[in-house]
Amino acid sequence: MMLRLEKATLGKFGAQDMMGLITSRGWEAILPDALDDNHLLLVSDQFRDLLSGVGWNGDHDPARAALPLTLLLLSKAGAKRSGDSLEVGLETLQEALCLLSTAVDREIVNRMLQRQDAAPIGTGLIQGLQMLVQHAIEQN
Repeated sequence: MMLRLEKATLGKFGAQDMMGLITSRGWEAILPDALDDNHLLLVSDQFRDLLSGVGWNGDHDPARAALPLTLLLLSKAGAKRSGDSLEVGLETLQEALCLLSTAVDREIVNRMLQRQDAAPIGTGLIQGLQMLVQHAIEQN
């Protein structure tokens, strides 16, 4: 195996850490291309758990950042709000998780290969989420 990583050395990336980034640098600080390497790798691992169903059964650490990050970006992309909560269907959430997971993994590979996309990954990600949200609104 050429590429290996000890997850234990990365630390943690939770909802509090995410809120700290937003407070200090604005919500754009949680886009994949703005995260530092450790946070990027940790959130990639969290997305994999969410998408594989690991942790949906109660042993999921609620302090993790992947789900709140997804919901926050969906709200920035125009998802409907009702009071303090976000109205988003399970299908839209699943598609958003896939989109985010792909964007995060693409950013990891870009950094490893020392390449850059023509447009920042965060820009394309927000556009993709806006299309998802718009599609969900049109379906209802």
